[in-house]
Amino acid sequence: MEQHGSVALIAVSEMAVMRALQLAGNRILGKRGRSVRGPMRSVDLWSIHVHLPVEDHELDALLKDAWEIPVAVGLPSGLLDALDRHVRTLLAAGIEFRRDDLLLTLSRLPVGLSLPWESHSSPGES
Repeated sequence: MEQHGSVALIAVSEMAVMRALQLAGNRILGKRGRSVRGPMRSVDLWSIHVHLPVEDHELDALLKDAWEIPVAVGLPSGLLDALDRHVRTLLAAGIEFRRDDLLLTLSRLPVGLSLPWESHSSPGES
């Protein structure tokens, strides 16, 4: 994969993961009472799981529809599966998002994976 492709893949993946964590964080807070939500106001939604534990059985509900936008823009299913596993691991283990961890996840993807807009020639290209 070309360098600019790698950068795009990393950027798109990071935004998708952060969006999923943000959605999950909002749902985690929504299940808690005011006594918990108040002190968590200063915590970014994508980091709530670091402070409030998440059980494995909650993951499906927390991530419901989290991947709708990446699916809508045509991200490959193999990438989405890897990102979903990555987010589930972070949530269940209470681990803060770190780009280096995401890069490790992405390094395990098949060679030649491309984003939908990279696999088509632009109009006018030969």
